[in-house]
Amino acid sequence: MNLQDKVVVVTGASSGIGIEIARALGGERMSLVLAARRAEKLEDVAEELAELGVPIEVIATDVTREAECEALVATTLATYGRLDVLVNNAGYGPPAPLLELDEALWDVTIDTCLKGVYLMTRAVMPTMLAQGGGAVVNISSVAGKEGFARRTAYCAAKWGLHGFTAALRAELGEQNIRAHLICPGAVATPWWEKANDEQPDEVMEKMIQPAEVAEAVRWVLTQPERLQIDEVVVRTYRSPWD
Repeated sequence: MNLQDKVVVVTGASSGIGIEIARALGGERMSLVLAARRAEKLEDVAEELAELGVPIEVIATDVTREAECEALVATTLATYGRLDVLVNNAGYGPPAPLLELDEALWDVTIDTCLKGVYLMTRAVMPTMLAQGGGAVVNISSVAGKEGFARRTAYCAAKWGLHGFTAALRAELGEQNIRAHLICPGAVATPWWEKANDEQPDEVMEKMIQPAEVAEAVRWVLTQPERLQIDEVVVRTYRSPWD
């Protein structure tokens, strides 16, 4: 796909991996629609990325709410008149032993990591199909391929995301809908550091960096359209999750 002048929606764009995905795709001259729950953080990100010189729209959105997902798409179309790529990056999943994992934490993890992907993908699909195609990039995790202690809800959500993406590809691939999974190991984000007891700098520096995940997203989108890149796994030689 030639990304120049195309339009991309990035969820979870207020920090970490989301900011770097926006930066990488803005560098390809894409028009950016940045979504997250915190409007003030999105405004800060838009200001930070203004040097890219591409159009940027910020829309406060809770991806677990159908009406907000539909409104995000409607605003994107009203602003740009098209929508070519959706990057489902919004995620949530603090660690908790199974016996301490209450129903509320289970629900918010599944809703953010899985239901949100379903709602956003369903919301963009009529537009992509009418345009003759598009791409959905789902940011998963190696936790969608392997099990990790104290991550039962997160693993369940990410394994479900793998099934959702494969089914989407099977259902709409022949209509020029490309569906990709990016599966990082542990990434040095503020969320990871907070969830893992303030890791020291030397540990964070050896982990996968958010910009490296963003490069994987940029790479799958810029491959020839005749290729279907199903899944890209991004690991360090010795990931903290290994």
